[in-house]
Amino acid sequence: MCGIFGLVLTPGGGPAPGPAKKLLRDLFKYSESRGKEAAGIAFLLPDRLSIHKDACPPSRLIGSREYRVLEDAAWRNAYSGDARSDNPFAAIGHSRLVTSGLQGIVANNQPVAREPVALVHNGIVVNVEALERKFALPPRRTDVDSEVIVLLLAHFLAERDDLDWAIGKVFAEVVGEISLALLFTDRNVLVLATNTGSLYQAGIGGGIVFASEDYILARALRSLSHEPQPVQIPAGHARIIDLQNLAMRELDLQAAGVSGQKAGPAIAPKLAIARRLEDSAERAAALRDSLRRCTRCVLPETMPFITFDAQGVCNYCHSYRPRAMKPRSELDAILAQYRRDDGRPDCLMAFSGGRDSSYGMHLLKRELGMNPIAFTYDWGMVTDIARRNQARMCGRLGIEHLWVSADIKAKRNNIRRNLQAWTRRPDLGMVPLLMAGDKHFFWLANQTMKRMDIRLMVWCMNDLERTDFKTGFAGIPPSWDQSRHYHLSVLRTAKIASYYGLQYVLNPAYINRSLMDTLTAFLSYYLAEQNYVFLYDYLPWDEHRVDETLLGEYDWEIARDTRSTWRIGDGTAPFYNYVYLTVAGFTEHDTFRSNQVREGQITREQAMAFVRRDNVLRWEGIREYLQMLNVDFGDVIGAVERMPKLYDSGL
Repeated sequence: MCGIFGLVLTPGGGPAPGPAKKLLRDLFKYSESRGKEAAGIAFLLPDRLSIHKDACPPSRLIGSREYRVLEDAAWRNAYSGDARSDNPFAAIGHSRLVTSGLQGIVANNQPVAREPVALVHNGIVVNVEALERKFALPPRRTDVDSEVIVLLLAHFLAERDDLDWAIGKVFAEVVGEISLALLFTDRNVLVLATNTGSLYQAGIGGGIVFASEDYILARALRSLSHEPQPVQIPAGHARIIDLQNLAMRELDLQAAGVSGQKAGPAIAPKLAIARRLEDSAERAAALRDSLRRCTRCVLPETMPFITFDAQGVCNYCHSYRPRAMKPRSELDAILAQYRRDDGRPDCLMAFSGGRDSSYGMHLLKRELGMNPIAFTYDWGMVTDIARRNQARMCGRLGIEHLWVSADIKAKRNNIRRNLQAWTRRPDLGMVPLLMAGDKHFFWLANQTMKRMDIRLMVWCMNDLERTDFKTGFAGIPPSWDQSRHYHLSVLRTAKIASYYGLQYVLNPAYINRSLMDTLTAFLSYYLAEQNYVFLYDYLPWDEHRVDETLLGEYDWEIARDTRSTWRIGDGTAPFYNYVYLTVAGFTEHDTFRSNQVREGQITREQAMAFVRRDNVLRWEGIREYLQMLNVDFGDVIGAVERMPKLYDSGL
């Protein structure tokens, strides 16, 4: 998620102008790890809030002429030569990971200002439209969800001129993941508030600094002769800090209560080109329905390496070993070694925003008594729905959410290059190349654990979701003894590397600027140390209970173009499932439901009903994916439609 930061110096206090200026710039640069798509800063001057923002990384913004002019004015106001003036210094900044509102429109970037307040916000407000209706708020001037916080605060302050009460009311009404900082032209205070704990502050002798992560803050503070220790602002708390003397009062946001409205998903128009494909799609669907399928599970004859016995039962069923749950007592013993009772984080949790990790977060916090930090790596394909659901979960549970953001523009450019290369010579075995960019997660998670001195990493992978067919189409047979569905032996890793190497020779378009990113992703995925605790090795995973909990207790949101709660957080899923369905006649839903049948969770008849329901062409998701990559819809869809079909040579 985005990075927010800031610096306050009292009149006569704080370091000399050189170290103070370096400290602020370091905060800006180091916060870039949380978002590189836009940046902005607000300086408090005697008569106004002076703001500069642009659609560029922070490191570029602070090198601009506009930034230097604004910065010089702010420091001249706070210093007279090397001595402090009678004016406080205050600045709040933002490094943006785009969620809502195009960053190319400068107004959509932060800080967001509506007189008399400027806001920087990390998180997502998921009930914007409901708030606008409920309180008849003025129209937003931007597309960014954060603006509603400013409008809502102004609404409550107009109702009652009590800042503490108004802030509490804002957090009582807003649903989502909210960490923010506020500066005012009519109030001599800085407000820091969070419902997740993603805010850290430190005193520097006549000053206060804050940032979204303790690591960012500690790193920036190294430039000072004395390095104060960052302190977390607890989830559900706000601090109102007087700019003149740093007098601070604490506000318990949870005491005000948490309420909100369920946010409805945005409505996207159906693609005209999708309508033109419907006639041919109907014929293809009829042919897929006639595929021979296993009489025990629902795998079709187009599954790589599948065979059937005389009774029509496939080799996947014969070779399947039912999952042996590890004892719950073993999990309790492991967690007891790391659980803390002082409120500090005791584990790092991989958090994609999908249903498995969201439910796992619920279990970790509510049932297992752990205090996790949620860790997300945004490589450019985390969907807005996933972000909103992450905001719901972290906001409701009071869990700090740590984001590491890639260079989103560069990542999407790499995906585009590989997709355009793939369309020149489409091959099912090369489809996973389009998802290679997210595999850096493993290395980054390990580095984050070391940096934060957290010794336990929890994953919420569901082994029922293993998709052997993705490597199967690359000529790698399934491994029946495989304990983890993402792990390959050294020999199998070498085989898939040789397959990819051959494809690069046959299609030199793959040799592009994405090559190094792909190679490091491959190494991170297959070679990085992955000594984690897998929650669902010990706790039962029941789809009905998972969905009931997420939809019922957390107002979870699902996509408009599917009835399934699975794979809605991955922006690539609608496209790659479209490719597999169109060419091979099945998707990962077939393999998932087949595993459920083998585990006795559902019947074969139920599995077939789910497959028919979920194997739909998600045109809205496909459109969004191709738009994000800035590739021509017709060119890509045409390349897929021209691929020989494994279930009918005449299509």
